[in-house]
Amino acid sequence: MVATLLLDYQSRPVRLTDERLEHILAHPEMMGMTALIAETLKNPQLVRQSRSDETAALYYRFYTQTTIGNWR
Repeated sequence: MVATLLLDYQSRPVRLTDERLEHILAHPEMMGMTALIAETLKNPQLVRQSRSDETAALYYRFYTQTTIGNWR
């Protein structure tokens, strides 16, 4: 398992494994958005505790260019 180490908005290390990246990119709205993952960690609009893993946080940021965000 290969992992990329990124830093979040509190300068905490976040391990992005190939498996986790694959899961993120399985969401259709994430197509072509890989480069924005690090930006979202650095500047999230919302951070939530995972319900299924107490050691994990979920970082969210709204982008208008996604299929979900581009609703106009």
